[in-house]
This record gives sequence, structure tokens and C-alpha cells, in this order.
Amino acid sequence: MQTDDSIRRSKIRIFIVLGVVALAVGAFGLMRFMIWSRAPQRIAAAKGKGARVIAKHLAEPLSMTAEVDTPAERFANITTFPAWGFVPIGSQTFCEVPLQIDGMICLWGAGNAKNGIDFPEEKTGIQIGKSFETLYVYHGSFFSSPNGTPVYEIVFRYEDGGSATNQIRYGNDVLDWYGHGKLTAARSKIAWQGMADLETRQQPLQFCLTAVENPRPDAVVATIDLYSCKSRTAACILAFTPGRKGLMR
Repeated sequence: MQTDDSIRRSKIRIFIVLGVVALAVGAFGLMRFMIWSRAPQRIAAAKGKGARVIAKHLAEPLSMTAEVDTPAERFANITTFPAWGFVPIGSQTFCEVPLQIDGMICLWGAGNAKNGIDFPEEKTGIQIGKSFETLYVYHGSFFSSPNGTPVYEIVFRYEDGGSATNQIRYGNDVLDWYGHGKLTAARSKIAWQGMADLETRQQPLQFCLTAVENPRPDAVVATIDLYSCKSRTAACILAFTPGRKGLMR
């Protein structure tokens, strides 16, 4: 039979354990809130700039639900890269450009292929059906390459049969999503940076926004095609927004 002292000691131990657990949960929640509140997309969305851009017909995010290889609702269940669960999805505004993140399209890269992940070398026939001055591309990559290395090409296919090719380069326009870094091209910016709270560490994350100029802004772009440049780096495209030039801030 337990004595009064042993019962009292047991209760004290229980209270101590519960207190430690409560402090840990509180600290974790505070950390998550600080990351959430400081995230650029939260700040931009609160100002409603993306909604105003759409309302003024300056840009219109492209719906990618029929095009993505990995839908956004699966991000939280990607076991090989659990950090995807912390990537923003849905309607977002980065650098004052409205975006619709419905998932991702990945193109072949030697780094992933070496690890047994063979993404397709191309993605063609993405429907556009409108004229625009600039295509805003929200993207990242798997694996780094030397600065200036071609990663993938975006080809505008015009309704009249013409085409225009734009090359996306590592370090200039796009960076590895699994880290933090800087871009060198004036047309590209770091659009979002966040932090994944993994079991063993915190992992910095980032995605970029590139303003790809359309050399024929008055011509209707029927579709766009994507082609891997077959470097070590695999492209990861999350959203397209056609619109007026000069929207990105």
C-alpha cells in the first residue's frame, strides 16, 4: 500500500511532466505562429494587392489543376520530402503578383535521376489562349548547378503558328527550393521563404518568381511547352500568371 508521502511524490512527478509537456507545446505553437505571421505571402495577402490586380484585369492566374503531375493536396503526404507539407498552396500573392498554386510540374534533372526519380523531359500543350505582356512563373528546383546553367525552357506557341523560346537558368532565375539563396537576374526575385519544422531540424525553404517577357504581346499564345535542359537540376514549376509587365515588386 502506498504511503501518503509516496502518493504525494507521484503527484508531484505527474505535475512536473505535464508542465514540461505544456511548455514544449506552447513553445512549438509560438514558433509556428512567428513563422506564419512573418511569411511574405501572409503580408501580401493581407493588403489585398493580388485581388486588386485581378479586379483591374492586369493579370489572371492560370488554373493548373489539369496540368500538374502532383496535386497540391498531396504535398503534405510526400514522404520522401516531408518539407513539402509546409509549402503554401492555393490562392497566394507574392511580390504583388497573384498566383494559383494547384500543384507542381517537375522536369527531368540528373540529380533526381541518379536517385531513381525520373521526371519527364517535357510537358507540352499547357493551355493559355490569350495575349499578354509577361508570363510570371513561380518555381523552384531540386539540386543546384553552377550559376548560369540552363535548367529548362518555356516555349510560347502562338495561335498563328509562331513560337518564342525563353531559357530559365540556375542562379539567375531559379534556386534549389530546399534552402535559402540569392538570384542574379533582374527579372527574377525570391518570392517566398519559409521554414519546415521537421522532427530533427528546421529546414529553410524558398521559391522564386520570374517575369518572362513575351516578345509578341499582341499575339494570342495558344499554349506553352516546357522542356528540360538536362542539367543536374530538375525544374519544379508551381504556378503561371499571364498579365501586364511590371507587376512584380
